[in-house]
Order: sequence, then structure tokens, then C-alpha cells
Amino acid sequence: MFPTGCAAIAGSCKTVQILFTLVLTSCVAEGFIEEKFEGDPCTLESGAEGVCQRAESCSWLGQAVRKHQTIVHCGFEREVPIVCCAKIDSAVPAELAIKACKNIEGVHSSLAYHILGGVEAKDGEIPFIAALGFPRDNAGPNESPYVWRCGSSLITPTFLLTAAHCVKNDPPKVARMGTLNLLATEPTDAIQDRSVKHIIPHPSYDRPKRYNDIALVEVDSSFQFESTVRPVCLATGLADRDVNEHLRAAGWGMTEFRAQSPEALFVTNLTTVSVGKCREQYDGLKQVKRRALPNGIRFSQYCAVGVSTSETERSDTCEGDSGGPLYYIENSDGEQKYFLLGVISFGLNCGSSLPSVYTRVAFYLDWIATHVWPEGVVSKR
Repeated sequence: MFPTGCAAIAGSCKTVQILFTLVLTSCVAEGFIEEKFEGDPCTLESGAEGVCQRAESCSWLGQAVRKHQTIVHCGFEREVPIVCCAKIDSAVPAELAIKACKNIEGVHSSLAYHILGGVEAKDGEIPFIAALGFPRDNAGPNESPYVWRCGSSLITPTFLLTAAHCVKNDPPKVARMGTLNLLATEPTDAIQDRSVKHIIPHPSYDRPKRYNDIALVEVDSSFQFESTVRPVCLATGLADRDVNEHLRAAGWGMTEFRAQSPEALFVTNLTTVSVGKCREQYDGLKQVKRRALPNGIRFSQYCAVGVSTSETERSDTCEGDSGGPLYYIENSDGEQKYFLLGVISFGLNCGSSLPSVYTRVAFYLDWIATHVWPEGVVSKR
């Protein structure tokens, strides 16, 4: 029997007993058990560092259960379960993200209310999007030395958020901001290129699976903020957005299978599809489920579908937009601001009624904060 202190974690000792029985069973079934002891370092499902503690002394545990996070099991001390517990209160990363958002300038009203749906973006409309450049083989004298293959979002002066599948095995060399036309050969003052300094894929990302498909890209020097270059706020709420709310996604339609990218950045309207409904739709696709989603759609993912543009077509994101943003606009501190909700991970049959799948940014705030704000301090620039 657990000590009486466990009642404070999840409502009752019986609830905690059942929870850890299920956790242990699932871990054994999937072969993930590696015996650890109290005080040992461990890794949370989100990828953040944790420490093995008795369940009864882990104040973070109740929050994790309420947020549908998988509890990582370290072992047992006699009959008491030892779990991987967050080193800091899980509210801290959200507080850091909110503080960082206060330093971000709002969106001009004419852009905030522009009706979008598979149309070209305008200068300054999506100031936080960056293209990731990969070395081009045998580039001609009039060709760019880079292939612009994935998108990303600026979240601090030196950090970009993208998809892990974009960067893990073939890292980009440069990040470009301030331009809509990636094929432009003439240099302009608006374009800002930065060399990639460090790639941080999520530690639990394992291709071809599409779980934990998120990565940080650190550049060698700060981007200079101006009207066409500005970071985005991070969404901190784990709940789905209202199904009637228009979300937006952006990308150059870049693909891993062709050498050129379009000259224009496109933006499209989407709406939320619940995790449950999305899971049902993808569970019917046996080949996808077996390779990419062996455990189905998870709460760490976000699903959205394009708004209908005709009786047969929908605006949507496609594979070539990987790493780019899924975002919304909301009032914050009296200003309209962009909030990064998801990172484009994958989709099938672009423009169909099947939802595209994104990595849910709020789920990974503790992992993001560990790398972006390691001292728990948000700079104003």
C-alpha cells in the first residue's frame, strides 16, 4: 500500500496504484524498462531532463496526469513506484514563454485581419518564418549554393523551431529570413542569412515514426528585428483551439524531391480536428499506422484540415512545407500577436479531407525552455 501522501497526487492512493500498474505494463510490453533508482537522471516524455523520485514526493506528477502526459517509470523501491519527475515546476516554461511574448511587437491590424486561403503572403505578413538552406550539389555559377527545403519559426533572436525530420540526418547550413522570394538572385538589404551553429533534434525522435517530430536550430548570431523579421509567441495552452476558429499555416511548398522552390510564400486557412477524430481517421490507414504511427495519433500531436475552397478541394499544407508554422492570431497585452501552435510534420493527399498532422508546441515547452532559456531568464532582445 502506498503512503498516505500519494492521495494528493491524483485524488486517491487507488488511482495512483492503477496508474503505475498500467505504466509498468505498457513499458514492459514495449521493452522500454531500464532500471533506475531514486536520484538518477532521466528523460521526460517531452525530452526535458528529469530526476527519478518517489511518486509520492513528485509534485509535478499530478499536473502530468491532468495534461495526458505519459509517465516515465524508473523502477520500484520495495512497493513504491519511482518515476521520472520534472526538475522544475511545469508552470515555469509557460511563464517564460509568456514573458518572452510580452517583448514581441504586435501585428499590424491590416495584416491581422487579412483573409487567407492558399494565397501569396505579403511583405511582413509572416515575419517569424525562416527558410532552412541545405548545400546544393554541383551548383552552377548563377545558382544559389543552397536548396531551400524546409521551413522554421523564429522564437528568440538566435533560435528557430522546426521539424526533426528536416534536420536530424541532413543538417541545414543556413537560415534565411526577410524575403518571400527564395529564388531571388539579387541581394537586398531585407534578406538576413545566418549560419547554423547547432542542431538540437528532440531526443525521442525516431524516424520513420512521426512522434516527437520537433527540433531547435541555433544560429551563429542574432537576427536583427524589423518589420519583416520578428519572433513569434509560443502557445502555452494544451487544449485544442475552437473548431470554428481559423488557424493558419505557411510554407514555400519546398520538397525533398525537387531542386527548386517556389518564388512565393503561401499561407492557407485550416481548422482544428480533435485528436480523437484524427486518430480514428489515421487508424484506418494500416501502412501509415504501422510505420509512422504505430501507437496512433498522440496528444503531443495536433491535427488540422484545410478550409474548403471548392466542392472537391481544400486549402492545406503538404509534405514540402515541413517544419513550417501552424499559428493563430490572438489579443495579448492589448495587441494582436501571432502564436505558434504547431510545427508542420506530415500529411497525406494534400488538399483532401484527411487532416494534416503537426507537432503540438505547448506539449514541448519544458524541453524548449531547457535549451532556449537554460537559466530561466528571458532577454529583451
